[in-house]
Amino acid sequence: MAISEVKICNLALRKLGARLIESLSDSSQEAVTCNLFYEQVRDAVLRDHPWNFAASRCRLAKLAQAPAFGFSFQYQVPVDCIHLRQLNRSDDEFVVEGDKILTNVDSAFAIYTGKVTNPVLFDSSFVMAFAARLAAEIADDITGSSTKAREMWTLYLNAMQSARLADSAEGREDEILNDPWLEARGISGIDSPVWRA
Repeated sequence: MAISEVKICNLALRKLGARLIESLSDSSQEAVTCNLFYEQVRDAVLRDHPWNFAASRCRLAKLAQAPAFGFSFQYQVPVDCIHLRQLNRSDDEFVVEGDKILTNVDSAFAIYTGKVTNPVLFDSSFVMAFAARLAAEIADDITGSSTKAREMWTLYLNAMQSARLADSAEGREDEILNDPWLEARGISGIDSPVWRA
């Protein structure tokens, strides 16, 4: 069966031991809570990792007015951009300010994470990470248990670690040894238990 918004929500609810839903428009607490968090959590998980399935490339639209200082050019952020990964070359300097990209690169192209909303296009690793993050975010509302929420956050971090490994085997090598978010939770580097045989 094809993946859907309801199926992702039910994966999250199952992890919490909660009742499953038939539709996001149900009046149950589970459906209302999933509906409230779904889009924000999806976009947060898209931002947390440079997913191959969500990668997009485009020529950026240069704006007529240059930045007041610091950079020579400014461009419009693509409307579907969730996270700007790089410009023409990986070492091109840029900053994102509001809906503008400031850089010294003339005729800039961009690689970015696009806002993929169709669940059918989601990578299976993304689905598992998304469901775990959704479970973590809704755990308090659904179960009233902060312990369950912590368990789901751990599950999410593990799912993201697996996704990084899977994505790196598909043509791009992501930096996984010095991720400050994972280091703060004691799960990074080759000396981590995750990496030990």
